[in-house]
Parts: sequence; C-alpha cells; structure tokens
Amino acid sequence: MPKNFDALLRYHSINTCLQEYTHGCTLDYLAERCTQDLIEKGGNPNRDTISKRTIQEDIRRMRSDKLEFNAPIEVKNGKYYYSDKTFSINNVSLTNKDIINVSAVVKMLKTYKGAVFFRGIESLIDRLEQKVHLNKYEKVQSIVAFENIPESSGSDIIEPLMDAIIKKQVIKITYLRFGLDQTERNHPFHPYLLKEYRNRWYVLGMNDQYKEIQTFALDRIRNFEVLADIQYDEQHKPDPDVYFKDTIGITIFHNAKPVEIKLRFNQSKLPYIKSQPLHESQLVIAETAKYIIIRLRLTLNYELESLIMSFADEVEVLEPASLRKSIKSRIKKAGVVFN
Repeated sequence: MPKNFDALLRYHSINTCLQEYTHGCTLDYLAERCTQDLIEKGGNPNRDTISKRTIQEDIRRMRSDKLEFNAPIEVKNGKYYYSDKTFSINNVSLTNKDIINVSAVVKMLKTYKGAVFFRGIESLIDRLEQKVHLNKYEKVQSIVAFENIPESSGSDIIEPLMDAIIKKQVIKITYLRFGLDQTERNHPFHPYLLKEYRNRWYVLGMNDQYKEIQTFALDRIRNFEVLADIQYDEQHKPDPDVYFKDTIGITIFHNAKPVEIKLRFNQSKLPYIKSQPLHESQLVIAETAKYIIIRLRLTLNYELESLIMSFADEVEVLEPASLRKSIKSRIKKAGVVFN
C-alpha cells in the first residue's frame, strides 16, 4: 500500500475514534485501531503495529494547516479528543474559503425552497449543510441575507416543459393572452429555452405557423400536449447568450435591431448609475456635478420602458425620438390616472 494512502487511512481512523469517543482516546488505543483498519483495508494481516510516535506525528499533521484539516485536537490526562464535538475531517475537506463560499451559496439556494423547479435540490442543500464545518457555517448563515423568492405562478409546468425541451418534442400550447383579447389560442410550438425574469417564467421557442421565435409566459399557459407527429426543428434554436445580449427582459420583436439610447440622470442617481449599470453596454458619455448622460445599445421593448419609468422624474430620454415619445405618452397617462 502506498505510504500516502497508508497515512490517509490513519487520519480517517483517528478521526473516527475521536468522533466516537468524545471523552478521548489514548495513543495506545489509536495505534491499535489504526493497525486494525490498515489490516482490513490493506489486506496484510502480518503487518507491524502502528507506533505511538507515528500516531503523534499524525495528530500533529491533522492539527496543522498543511492538510487544511486544522483539527481542534486537545489532550488531557493522556487522552486525545476534539475540543469541537461537531468537528470531522470529512467536513473540512474543503478549505476555509470554500466553506464560507459554500455556506453563502447554500443560504442563497434555500431562498428557493418550496419553488417547484428547485424542490429537487432540497436534499442536496441538506447534504451540503452536513458537509461543512458547522461553527463556521452557522456564522456565515447568520450574517448573509438574500431576498426571499416567492413561488411564481406557472412554475408547476417548468419541469414538464424542460422535459419536452430535453426530449426535443414539439408541443401544442393553449395560451390565454393578456389584455382585451381573452380568447384561448392553440400554438404548435418548438420549445427551446426556459427563462426567468423578475420572478416570472417564460418559454422561448419557434411558432410552427409563423416560423418565428416567440416567448410565452408560463402563468398564461392553460395546458400543453406533445405533438408526436411533428418533427422538432433545431435549426432556428438561438444561442441564449447571444439572443438576449442586446435586450432587457424577455421581449424581442421580430427582426428587431438594437439602437443607440441616451439617458440623462440627475445628481441623485449619479452614484447608483455608475455603480449599478443598467446593462453591459452602458457607457458614460458626459458627467457634471448635476447630471450624468449614459449611452446604451438595446432593442426597444416594454421591459426597457418599464425600467426607465421606474426612475420617475430622475431620468430624461434624450434619444431615440421614438422612445422619448413613448415614455412621454406613458407619463401623460400616469398623470391622468393619479389626477
């Protein structure tokens, strides 16, 4: 048996003993247990008994950061024990930095517990919680907070839609539109991608009738069925990283091209806009003590307008004229509503 593997087995034997006997173990007992474990796993019944000096060296290494164990092993009255009863080298096979990062990620994932799409990972979250050093884990959990994500309407069909995408199946969607037109419409549809935006889920794919990419909100889908007699079309499947690159939200009108947009924000929003860009294309083209002007390259859609409207009187649309006109019209309508 290679020496490094031999040592690894001893570390785990010592770890098991210190976990089982919280009041401590003598060097003689640890040496005996390590010898037994090495015989069982190494298949050599005639091997020599592990020396107490070897066990002492193993404990020294386990205590140090050389193996990244940093084991809290103490000795009292000739017995070795873990001062932290929850400690295990199995838990700290991750580095301290890894533990902090995993703890934060677990906290983030737990915000999705209860959402249909994420229920399958709840057991994984529970296992991750058991694999990190509890003291450090609990400290991270107590100082990190994420927004609570409520379960969105329509999330119950995420999994069956994902299954249809994976299996490359054409489906027929019964969809109830928003607005005045409340009639249900059937759409033979080639689903390509599921996308979340502001806690609403959408499915993107090709409408078989019009041969164009469309997006449907899951909370408006009444039902869908698989159309086994229609061949799935992958030819028009877009790359999501490219398809949504010049877009805020999920709406992209047919053949829409990105345009140059210029927005002027007043002084109160200057730090926010600089530290939290509205989009990766954002570029500051003018800045004074009173205002900042940014340039964006985006396709025009409802989500962009809604984002601009969220800044109320702190932003002015400079270009293009069509977007300026649309925002002006929405502000005028809002004024009528509040009057």
